Amino acid sequence: MNSTKAGYLILAGLMLLGVFQHAWYWPQLPERVATHFGIDGKPNDWMSRSASTIVFLALQLGVPVFMLAMTSLAARMPVSMVNIPNREYWLHAERRVATMAHMSLMMTWIAVITSLFMTVIGHLTFIANKTGDGLNLPLFLSALVIFLIAVFTIAGSSMWHFRMPRQ
Repeated sequence: MNSTKAGYLILAGLMLLGVFQHAWYWPQLPERVATHFGIDGKPNDWMSRSASTIVFLALQLGVPVFMLAMTSLAARMPVSMVNIPNREYWLHAERRVATMAHMSLMMTWIAVITSLFMTVIGHLTFIANKTGDGLNLPLFLSALVIFLIAVFTIAGSSMWHFRMPRQ
């Protein structure tokens, strides 16, 4: 199994986990759910339980799918609309298929990391609403830092991949 397919399977698992997460917490949530938290971790915006579930679940499922769709769309775009370093070289007919495969791999793993981050944020939000204690800022900030490091690592490795080869 290649890395892209493994990423798809992990992403499907995370998306399924997100659905189960919402189903599990639904009966435990108050009718009015805190959906936004200030810098102090205290809630400062709310939605109904139904609206928050629809919005969070749509984002948790929709954002990774959108990322994968954009990669698929990039394969059909003119070279001028694809934003990668040295695009004329990497999107030349003889390298285009391999370049698109690399972009798909990169975006698949960014979608996986994003889905995982959103699952963690969802869990922290559910716990904050269940306990009424506010958002656990140390866990939130740790998840955010790990997410950003992972995304920048993937983006950096792709920048390295798309550098001009030595002639």
